[in-house]
Amino acid sequence: MFSLILATYGRVDEIGRLMDSLERQTFRDFELIVADQNLDQRVLPYVERARRSGWAVQHLRLAQPNLSAARNAGARAATREWMAIPDDDCWYEPDTLERVARRLSEAASVDGLAIHWQEQVHRVAPEADTPLRLETWRHFQGSDASSITLFLRTATVLSVGGFDERLGVGQWYGAGEETDLVLALLANGACIERLPAARVHHDFGPRPFVSLAAEFRQSRGRARGWGALCAKHRLPRSTLLKGLLGPLIWPLIRPDGLAGLVRSAGVLVGRWEGYLNWRLRF
Repeated sequence: MFSLILATYGRVDEIGRLMDSLERQTFRDFELIVADQNLDQRVLPYVERARRSGWAVQHLRLAQPNLSAARNAGARAATREWMAIPDDDCWYEPDTLERVARRLSEAASVDGLAIHWQEQVHRVAPEADTPLRLETWRHFQGSDASSITLFLRTATVLSVGGFDERLGVGQWYGAGEETDLVLALLANGACIERLPAARVHHDFGPRPFVSLAAEFRQSRGRARGWGALCAKHRLPRSTLLKGLLGPLIWPLIRPDGLAGLVRSAGVLVGRWEGYLNWRLRF
């Protein structure tokens, strides 16, 4: 029923935790597609472990690290009707796949489900934004549907071109690929509901502080993705202005010392860069 697309790069031990959670699943009708972006063989022991467990496994090797491209390669290789996109450092509860499968069997018109991310700081109320609504998302008020929470009809994802490979980790537009996919699916008429009873886990916490320069660089890179989304999807002017001017007042309403000022500056610069660059290039 499910193609679980695991795009992985750089990690080792965390993959074992995900594998443990898959071995505990009460619903076992899935294939695992490992989209491996490493140049070495670090992932091979986990691929062999999955095969010993009797799972259907595909091991894809990609020459260049690109999270969106890796996920797209997995989607094209998928043989099951539904796909999920677990990160290499997340894990499922034992009944997650069973709960999703049960709901999908009951709702033939649904094109996808967004399950609950247990550790998420900004929790989503069970009744919030279900099914997901395009106009809500076009104002960035659709709460959250991180990629690790999504179970989507594979053909529907492919019909909109999958993830935009210009967006995401490792790209100049360093984020936004998840929201971009949701916006594209909703604009194409897809019905995505929330299923809070099914849960995924992923550590959620502040990144370790390295330096002010690193804080600025990381915030700036990720924020370019936000600006690109506004330009690509021609989001409402009110949403654009709020997002482009908001970082100016963040230090006043939620002070976080010098590091907070640097992060806000990075977001401000990055959002403007992403928006203007996308408008000029595309």
